[in-house]
Amino acid sequence: MRKFYLKNKIIFLLLLIISLIGILTYQDYGIGIEEHFQRKSGFYWLNFLLNYTDFEILKETSQLKLNEIETFTPRLFSIEKLGFYGILFDVPLAFIETLFKISEPQNYFFLRHLTIFFFFLISSFCFYRIIQIRFNNINLALFGFIAFIFSPRIYGNIFFDNKDIFFLSMVTINMFFFIKYLRKENKLNLIIFSMFCAMSTTSRIIGLLIPLSFFILIFLEYLSSKKLKEFLIKVLIFIFAFLIMLIIHWPYLWTLNFEQFKNFFEPFFFAMNPTVFFNGNFYQSKFLPISYIPIFIFISTPVFILLLFSIGFLQHIKRVFNRFINIKEKLSNYDFDFWRSKSEKFDFFLFLNFLLILILYFAINLALLSGWRHFYFLNFFIIFYSCYCLNYIFLNFKKILLKKIFLITLIILSVFLLYNNYKYHPFQSSYFNSFISNKYKKNFEIDTQSLSRVHAIKELLNEDGDLLIGTASYTPLEDARSLIPKKHWHRLNFVGTNYERANFIFTNFYYEVNTKYNKKYEIPENFSLYKSLIIDGTRIYSIYKKK
Repeated sequence: MRKFYLKNKIIFLLLLIISLIGILTYQDYGIGIEEHFQRKSGFYWLNFLLNYTDFEILKETSQLKLNEIETFTPRLFSIEKLGFYGILFDVPLAFIETLFKISEPQNYFFLRHLTIFFFFLISSFCFYRIIQIRFNNINLALFGFIAFIFSPRIYGNIFFDNKDIFFLSMVTINMFFFIKYLRKENKLNLIIFSMFCAMSTTSRIIGLLIPLSFFILIFLEYLSSKKLKEFLIKVLIFIFAFLIMLIIHWPYLWTLNFEQFKNFFEPFFFAMNPTVFFNGNFYQSKFLPISYIPIFIFISTPVFILLLFSIGFLQHIKRVFNRFINIKEKLSNYDFDFWRSKSEKFDFFLFLNFLLILILYFAINLALLSGWRHFYFLNFFIIFYSCYCLNYIFLNFKKILLKKIFLITLIILSVFLLYNNYKYHPFQSSYFNSFISNKYKKNFEIDTQSLSRVHAIKELLNEDGDLLIGTASYTPLEDARSLIPKKHWHRLNFVGTNYERANFIFTNFYYEVNTKYNKKYEIPENFSLYKSLIIDGTRIYSIYKKK
């Protein structure tokens, strides 16, 4: 243990520093647009579970919390209609809030923010260990760790996004337990891996691609080894542990009847089909161009990471292709080995996952919105293949001087990465890279999580008297009260689009209608610009004041 600590002391120092930064800055972030719903989901299912117990005080407190949520935010979706969401994050947080009788809205949302931040840090350490194990290079692992955390769009969400960041974290932890399984292929490690596959699946249904990739992998093993008994044992152990874990913690399975199993996947494609502003045009969500996610990744990921990822991924495709064309028939058996070591086997497993994700994206007409937020789990693959590229370069640099120059270049690029996070703070989730001009940024939705509403309300609280605030965007502005101290609530009056009553109007330029034809959110002529927040040419929000 001492040897492990000494060898990894830099990563523990970095974890400590990042933890301190998080603790000092987590209150700077706003409240995500889905956080109220996620909290409601937690209490709904907590009540469901408590009904099977005799903890009357907890039951009463939890039910009061749920009633309060439904009164305070009545427009939230019904949990019964969206019962397929996982509960791994929300129920434990609801239980803690109930047990400790946390009543101040700021406190229970800040608790959620700190929890997802530290959970993400745990997954980041898992990513560091994956790179360290796979490439046996601590410097590369340290770079991967920093890039994994501080890619701005990711860092900007780790303090509030307990859906997309939670899923990214769960996928990363899942992959860590897979590489541990590869190092020691015993039944215990297989069971642990299968349990985390179940947790990834319930966090987001696309997590089901991880066990699917595993089955493809072990089937290829069987084609090569012809060890049927070993293959069947692996399959049976995995399926048994996977299903047991699903049943234990997934409410969706608790409430399904036999007839509903025929349409098991149908609810996961539920979508409101809102209007989405993309690349200067308005689209219905279900009819966005196939370029939607690729373009958003291209313009909102640091340029050098995009370059490293592209080279690394292409290099790995080349290796997979070479393995494929070199498959040879051996007597009555076939050598289907796409890998020649456990490291290559891990690479191939990731390739299978990534390939299935691409097939799913291009084959199914998904209803998309909010940029690539729902695909933030791809950050795992983007940074892994970036490290793959760097490892390839390091192995082919024979001269020590060239390696040192390259290492210094990486350090400089990492510093720029940190600087971009500082520059955009606390709106890193609105980051754009240098591929896109300031003028062109206006062709995309930016503050889709409506983080800026808390920042804007705090600005308005500097004004005297009561505030009548209108909303010129598709943002439930009143929900931002949860991060405003209760002593100020009596001053806040939200009038929606009833601009005649308003003395201020907020907009973050996020719409659910085509504003070229629908004038629902048009700012009246008797209002003038009061404040506008622009970071690096990116419009975050504007406030207008009645003349």
